Amino acid sequence: MPVLAAEVAAAAGYSTPLCGSPRDDRGLASKTARGAGFLAIRYGLSVLVSVGNMLVMTWWIGPHAYGLFVTAVGLITFLGAVARMGVDTYLIRCEVAPDDRAYGVATGIILAVSAGMIFSGAGLTPALVRWYGSRGFVAPYLALLLTIPLTALTGVPAARLERDLNYRSLAAVELGGQCLGLLVAAAIAWRGLGVWAPVAGYSAWQAFILAGSCRAARVLPRVCWGPRAAREMLAYGVGLTASLRAWQMRTLVNPLLVGRFAGAEGVAFVGLAIRIAESLGTFRNAAGRLAIAALARLQSRPEDFCTALGKALRWQVLSLGPLLCGFSLLGPLLVRHILGARWIPSLAVYPFIAAGVLVNSVFNLQASALFVLGKQWTVMRAYGLHVALLVVGTLVLLPRLGIAGYGWAELLACAAYWAIHAGLRQVIALPYRRVLPWVVVFCAMIFASMLNPPNGARPAVRPERALVSTNPRFVRHR
Repeated sequence: MPVLAAEVAAAAGYSTPLCGSPRDDRGLASKTARGAGFLAIRYGLSVLVSVGNMLVMTWWIGPHAYGLFVTAVGLITFLGAVARMGVDTYLIRCEVAPDDRAYGVATGIILAVSAGMIFSGAGLTPALVRWYGSRGFVAPYLALLLTIPLTALTGVPAARLERDLNYRSLAAVELGGQCLGLLVAAAIAWRGLGVWAPVAGYSAWQAFILAGSCRAARVLPRVCWGPRAAREMLAYGVGLTASLRAWQMRTLVNPLLVGRFAGAEGVAFVGLAIRIAESLGTFRNAAGRLAIAALARLQSRPEDFCTALGKALRWQVLSLGPLLCGFSLLGPLLVRHILGARWIPSLAVYPFIAAGVLVNSVFNLQASALFVLGKQWTVMRAYGLHVALLVVGTLVLLPRLGIAGYGWAELLACAAYWAIHAGLRQVIALPYRRVLPWVVVFCAMIFASMLNPPNGARPAVRPERALVSTNPRFVRHR
């Protein structure tokens, strides 16, 4: 996703051209190539694990329990990302390798902020209950709040691994955590414990990644105090966090707004569609992490910079488009016979989300390029506008069109990407003639499935016919 690519861009500290001897460059290129292989394998296997996890959740716990988990984990993921405060990124971008004391100071900052996030999140519980009109999500939400320190602290050892380009260990730990989470969730779901299956799986996943990262990086979690180092980390991290979390706020729209107007089942259907689209596009993460390094080395050569960026964009669109189109065309068959007919409503919103992911693939690397060029505030304005359009579109359209209204809001929010294009155009003139025709063709194929939707996937036009109209708020509208 754009967040990951931008985060690595800023993390690498590529505001100035890299320098070094030819031998250094060859060594760096070799390590980068190995990193590319490990990341590709990691993300490829991650897709398989995600599919397995998705099957377990959809088969054994059902839409309602899955919706409660998506609601809770969506809020927790955002709080956990904020808890890092960008200090992990600061550790990666330092020109001089941080010592153990610096890692200790970063650990102390993250622990302090994590504690604040836990108490703040718990304090918001009564307001969330009033917002949703239900208490079903409260228990898993409070349990998942305790995973915030695990998620946030992982950034410290991971920073050392990223500095060393040790993607082999990082990929192994991340994949191992996913597999453990799947096994734990499957075992608990098999015993019929509903929403607690993914809660336990997620908790085991985060604990494993923290322990594995510390072991691989040879970093022991310890707290040190250094006012000067803390000020430097926070001065950098606050600005970066504000920019990147502006984008991540979009992840709150499904649990907060869809959950309010469409209930837990609506969150489950939208969440499943988002997960499928993002799983199919997971290779963008590996491409983004590696493309940034190449762009950073070309800052002093605008023509080569533009050429490299254009090639990366074409590769993303041509690799992602067929995958998104394939599921759009085969989705009714796959969902009905693999996930079950009760998940058919997800197909009403998938084409919109898939088209949004495809359009985003044209601009996510451009946003990363702007981070490389030091124009992070341009990206922040674009991300902020994107979230605002998504929120307004969801509030207006979802009560009228059912969960398909969220899909239309996703397309509306894509208009904010113009700000990214305009910001980059001030530096380089990026040609789109080899990219846009493919985007149009793939989008047409994605939406072709809507010409004959399966029973149960037709988007509702009136609130009282919404796909998930069992929510009390819809009942009151009748």
